[in-house]
Amino acid sequence: MSLKLWVVAQTQTTSYDSVIVKTIKPTATQEEKVFSKVNLDFAKKVENKDQDSLWDWLIRLWERFWDWLSTLIYGNSTDESKANLMNIFIWIIGVIGFGIIIWLLTRTEFTSFLRGNTKNTAFNFSDVEEDISSIDFNTRIKKAIDDTDYRLAIRWHYLKQLNTLNETKIIHYEPFKTNIDYGFELAKSLHQQAFTNISRIYDYVWYGKYDITMADYEKLEKQFKAFEEKINS
Repeated sequence: MSLKLWVVAQTQTTSYDSVIVKTIKPTATQEEKVFSKVNLDFAKKVENKDQDSLWDWLIRLWERFWDWLSTLIYGNSTDESKANLMNIFIWIIGVIGFGIIIWLLTRTEFTSFLRGNTKNTAFNFSDVEEDISSIDFNTRIKKAIDDTDYRLAIRWHYLKQLNTLNETKIIHYEPFKTNIDYGFELAKSLHQQAFTNISRIYDYVWYGKYDITMADYEKLEKQFKAFEEKINS
């Protein structure tokens, strides 16, 4: 470095900012006025987003299930393979649901509402050509028991109760009527619940085509006799 440059460097001075900085603190009124207009919902949304809800957890579990099933069946998990599986799943659920509905309607004899007045169905006594008031039910029941046809014995027991209800003017018997029809007629009767119980027995034994033993029959017979005694009391 030359002597001249060295002299210039030594003679330079440093200047400092001498401005005094003042801290201004807003009043409580000013703070309230400013922050009352600030929308802090974004902070709440960010906080809520970080916390998974039960619904989010279920959705992830549902997606993992389809990924696993798709990989198990197709060897991969693509949108196409998962869509195919879901379509198959929907069809299976639909068929099962339809079958359950048909089964329930059959068990409750809802199909009887679709029959004509003289139509013979599986849920009425249109196949009985005789006048029930002329039937010797005790003889029919005994013969069925002798033949070890306990299902038929239960059927005669049930028809006997219908005849008793008809003779006491509690119901109006018609061959094409079903258990549901008689249940409606007994809606305001004290016998409705008991009738529902023996109807359930009859449905399970006769329409369900369950094989019952002599011991089973003797237990069920008691309920029919108790119902008959209640009607005649």
